[in-house]
Formats: sequence, structure tokens, C-alpha cells
Amino acid sequence: MAKRLRIPPLTTVSVALGFGLMVVVFVTVLARLQPHLDLELSPAKEGTGWVVEEGVLPAGTVIVSLANSSQTIKTEALDLAIEPDGTMGTYETYHRFLDRQEKLARMLREPPLIATTESGDTLPLEVLPKRPLGSLPPDFWIQLAVGLFAWLICAAVFAFRPSNIGARYLMVSGFATLLFSPAAALYTTRELAIPGSLFQVFNDSNFFGGSLFAACFVALLCYYPRRIAPRWTGWAIIALFVLWFVIQQLGVFQSMTFARRFLVMVGVATTFVLGTVHWFKTRRDPIARASLKWFLLSWMFGTSLFAIFILLPQMFGIDTSALQGYSFLLFLLVYLGLALGILRYRLFDLGDWFRRVMVWALAVMLLILLDLLFLFGLNLPKELSLGFALILAGILWLPLRGWIWDLVTGRKKEKSAELFQKVLRIALASPDREQQESLWGQLLRERFNPLKVETSRSTTIQPDIARDGLELLVPAAGELPAFRLSFADSGRRLFSRQDASLAGNLAEMLTHAIESRMAYEKGASEERERISSDIHDNIASQLLSALHSKDPARKDERIRDTIADIRMVMKNSPDAPLDLKQGLADLRFECSERVTDAGLGFEWKQKDHDTRPIHPANYHALRSIVREALSNALKHSQATKIIFYFTPVQNHLEIVIADNGCGLNDADRKTGDGLSNMRNRAESCGGAFQLESSAQGTKISFRLPLHSTTQP
Repeated sequence: MAKRLRIPPLTTVSVALGFGLMVVVFVTVLARLQPHLDLELSPAKEGTGWVVEEGVLPAGTVIVSLANSSQTIKTEALDLAIEPDGTMGTYETYHRFLDRQEKLARMLREPPLIATTESGDTLPLEVLPKRPLGSLPPDFWIQLAVGLFAWLICAAVFAFRPSNIGARYLMVSGFATLLFSPAAALYTTRELAIPGSLFQVFNDSNFFGGSLFAACFVALLCYYPRRIAPRWTGWAIIALFVLWFVIQQLGVFQSMTFARRFLVMVGVATTFVLGTVHWFKTRRDPIARASLKWFLLSWMFGTSLFAIFILLPQMFGIDTSALQGYSFLLFLLVYLGLALGILRYRLFDLGDWFRRVMVWALAVMLLILLDLLFLFGLNLPKELSLGFALILAGILWLPLRGWIWDLVTGRKKEKSAELFQKVLRIALASPDREQQESLWGQLLRERFNPLKVETSRSTTIQPDIARDGLELLVPAAGELPAFRLSFADSGRRLFSRQDASLAGNLAEMLTHAIESRMAYEKGASEERERISSDIHDNIASQLLSALHSKDPARKDERIRDTIADIRMVMKNSPDAPLDLKQGLADLRFECSERVTDAGLGFEWKQKDHDTRPIHPANYHALRSIVREALSNALKHSQATKIIFYFTPVQNHLEIVIADNGCGLNDADRKTGDGLSNMRNRAESCGGAFQLESSAQGTKISFRLPLHSTTQP
């Protein structure tokens, strides 16, 4: 089987660009070859004569006839008609117009010309053989640009989607636009006249291109965004429009307005019918629905506005041809929207703002339609018609717009406070991870109503829209896994950037709430450990000393000191800072009393009675470690003597507590919290702790800084 020839996209676009530029240059050269009077003329209100608006003759001059050496022609308002299709009425008038164009063009090529004014004055007119490039008006270049860019947009879409049937019809419509828009540029921006045969060819090209354009869009909607008709339907529709063109060329119709506007208007109406069919067909296909939205947006602001405000008024005898050149810009919106839809560009962004744009579009159209009603239906002056339109739009539309918006959107926005409360319920629920995961998934279901919710192994830290908006990846929240949501609102729409933003905010709130709960639980646990350690190291040793004290007065003092220590433990704030000398003196008195009461030998060795201050927290750790070490020695060591060494070294204090007991066995090392409490206290202050034990005794060495190393 032979391989199908594939042309590279760049080649297709390059060829299309070259062909489009050839058309633009050809039309520009033809416009330049026409004679030039340097006059801007407008038709007189009475129907006869031309009024000079600007140029070599005084503004306001009314020209009633034009003559050269061979003939004289009386001027008519008909000569300055811009677009014959919607203003001539009948083909008889059109052919008479073409005959006059032919005569005027021949006169322009046979100077000198004499213009006769309304007052009977004769004025010579100088005719330039070629029209200067700078005299071509803006709407000439606009129509050329519309034709070229519409053609290039369609060619680019076809280049990347050659097998897409929608791209093929779009390509044909682009060719149609390249045909009708530059053709209109030549004759609608003429200064006075061009040869009748040339006018007719370009005017027919404009009509044929416009008909082909409408036919292509009707055919396109038979297959885009979903196929709803057989393959032959599209070409049959195009053949019908071509046949209609041929029939009107043969002179079957008497009314030119009907022949050149009726089928086009039927085609525009048909696109809305087909669009409605697609709207119902794509209820469960969010990608097709989003592509359809691109079409509806572009069609409403493009072709439909052109038809309603340019073509439709011409059906009732209203001349809108002066706006036609500029209105061609609307066609670029049509092509841009269709191109983005076929290429599936950011379909997920067509969410809430699509409905908002549609509502505002209806508001603008209502305003314009009211203005047309007052202006042409009630024959009100222009100034009053716009005023009445604004008043009625404000009275009828603005009060209802909010209600209509809520009805169109079909859902209410949840308040941030409500969402935050739901997130807090998840974070403050049972610490069971499975339960939190279930509640988190339930919240995502409630908010986005997806058809499918499942956990994901994705490591994304930001919400991500996948598969053109069919899926939304929600990042992990704390220890909870990431989630993958599929088909928003039960498959009726795509996930949007607003959905991704909301999912990200919810995940961040949940992460923060879970981390806050974990931090609270960790702080509570650490506080319990601190209280337990202080009770074990300080309170227990104080009570033990009071228990063994033989002096009742001393026993009472010990109990009072214990109560004071309990208050300090509860407040977690030691007494005011002490200097090192005073702190060690208090500690020496306490230790000597406990050792003496136990009947053991006591020795306190302290070098350099330093008067520098010691941080309250560090002194608290020092006292707790000494008390715990002393309690252990008194209870387990079977020693006869305990020695304390205190040596200040620069900004640290080195302490050694030694006894001559039997040492610690493995069971003593593993049971109880005393040794681990002492190590933790030393290290928490930025110090170090060491234990040495043998049959000859036990030695505890630790080092503490004088200043806090944990303060900012």
C-alpha cells in the first residue's frame, strides 16, 4: 500500500504565505493603476450630485456634472455607492450603475476634466494617471489584512491537522475570505470609478467568496466538534451555494438584495441551529463542548454581528456599506476562535468567563437593537434614540442581569469561611490517616463533583490540569496523598484554572492545618516530657532529701523549696538569673546536706569562684543534672564518698560527679529515665554528657555553656 504524501507544516504555511502575498500585491497594484482626482466625495442628499468633503476643491462644493472633450455626464448619488449588493435593490439598477462606472472611468483616462457646480461655475480638474499609495484609505488595508491573515490562520491549522475534516473546511473558508475581502477592498475604496467590467468581476468575486465562506461554516458544523451528518453533506451544502451563485449570475432573480443576501442569511441562521444541536449532543463530552464554546464565542462576535448589523439592515433598505470595510475585522475573531478550538488550545480556560462574555454580549446586542428600534421603527432623532435605549436597557436589563447570571451559571460560590471549616474538620479529625484521606476525598467530590476520584503517585507540588481539562491533579496535603479528579461536574465541563487555583488553596490550607495540629501535638508531648523530667530530677530528689532529713525545721524548708520548684516547673520559667558564684554556693549547700544526712563522705572542689552570670535555663539544667546524679549515687552506688568538681573554662562550666561505689550494671543503664534525662538536658543547652562506670565507682562528666545557645 503506497504511503500517503505528508507535506511538512512549514512548507504548507510558506506556500500559503506566498500565495496570499501575491493576492495582496495584485489588488494593491490594480488600485494604484486607477486615475486619481485628489477628491473625497459623498452623495448629495437629494440623490443628484456629488458633495466635496475634502481635496483640491473647496469643501461643500456640489458637482452636478462632469465633462471632457468628448462627452458630458450628469452626476448621481448612485455613482458613489460603496457596496452594490445591499443598496442597488434590483439588477436593473446594478447594470445601470456599471454602465455609468464604465463611462466615468473612461472619462478619467481622457483628461482634461471640467466639473460644473450647483451654482453654474465650471472648475478644471487635474487627473493623476496613478493613484498615490498614501491616498488609499485605512479600510483598504484592513480588508487586505483580514483576507491575508484569515488565510494564513486557516492554512496553519490545516498544516498541523491535515486529516481533521474541520481543518479542511476551515482551509476552504480561508480561501473564500482571501477571495472576498481583498476584492471588496478594491471597489469599496475607489475614489470615484473603476471600469465597469473590473468592478463587476471583483464584486462577483466578493459575493462568491462570501457565499463560499457561509457554506463552509455550515458544512463545518456538520462535523465539528462532533460528526452529526454523513460525509457527503458538507460538499452538498457547498454545491448548493455555488449553484445559487450560478443561478443569480444567469439573471433568474430580479431583486439583487434578495439574490445576494437571502441564502447567506439562511446559512448564518443554520449555523445557530446546528450549534444548538451540538450543544445538546456534547452534554457528556466536555472537550467537544469546550471546542463548541470557542466556535460560539468567535461566531457571535464575528459573523453574527456582521450579519445582524451589516447584512440584515440592508434587507430593509438601510445602507451600512460605509462600515463594511472596518467590520471585516470581525472575521478574524471567527477564524481565531475556530483555530483555537480545532487545535484544542487551553480548552479548560473556557469556563465561567464564557458565560460571562455571552451575558455581556447579549446586553450589548440588546442596547443596539433598542437603538435601531427607536431610530428606524419609531423614527426618533438619533440623539433621543440612544438615550431611550440606555434608559430602557438600565430599567429592564441591569436589574435582571444578576438573576440571569445565577441562572446561567447554575451554581453558587461557596464562601471561603465554609471551605476553611471543612478543611479544619479534616485536620482535626482522628489522626487515623485513612479517615483523613477519606474525608479529603469527600471534600473534593463535594466541590468539583467529578465522575472519578482516585489517589495518585504524582509528586507535583502545584495543581495541574491534564488531558485538555479532563483531569485535575491535586497535590499532596501533608502526609495525605495526591488525588486525581476526572470529568468535572459529572462530565459536563472541563476543569478550569479557577478549579486548579481552588484545589491548590484547599491543599495548602489542609497542609497548614495538619502541620499546625502536628506542631501542637509535638509541643504538648515535649511539655509533658519536660514536666515529667523536672519532677523526676528535681521534685523527687527534693522530697527524698526531706524524707531523710532528721531536723524537722529543715524538713519543712525542704518541702517549701519543693513547692517552689513545682511552681517553677508549671511556669517553665526559672527564677531571675544568678551569678555563677551564688548559684554554685546554693547547690553546694543542698548537696552537702543530702550527702551528710545519708552518712557519706562529701567533697566539693571548685576552681576560680567566678562571678559571671549563668543563663537561668542553663542553671536549671545544671541543678537538675546534679540532683539526679546525686540521687542515683545515694540509691544505687553503695559508695562511701561522693566528690564534686566544678571548673569554669572560658564560656563553659565543666562538672564531674564521682563516687567510689560498685558502679552500674547493664540493667541499671537500661532501666529508668534518669540517665537519658541528664543527657537530654545537657545537650538541649548546647553542652555534652559522658558516663564512665566500673567496679571502682561511677563518674559523670558534663559540660554546660554559661550563656544560652538556643536563644535567637
